[in-house]
Amino acid sequence: MVAALAAIVALAAPLALAGTALAQTSNITQQDCNQGTIRDKSGQVISKSRCEQLIGKQVQLASTGFDVLPLIAGAAVLVAGAAAVGFRRRSPVRPL
Repeated sequence: MVAALAAIVALAAPLALAGTALAQTSNITQQDCNQGTIRDKSGQVISKSRCEQLIGKQVQLASTGFDVLPLIAGAAVLVAGAAAVGFRRRSPVRPL
């Protein structure tokens, strides 16, 4: 039971830590400009000349829009349910 709980926590930890990636920053590279992947706050692709002015500068990465909290809450409910079923199965059974 404890091993199963530890395994679930170990598997859920990366999902919980993924939320911290939402507010990270990065440097713009020439490759980003060549690919046209840089967008402004409204979601429009910026011009190549504007992108080249920003090469090497720190920019805030866009949010993915993925909310991890409901996933963690659902995992907690599943773990609690598994623990309840596990404890119920371990109760001694009296032979007839």
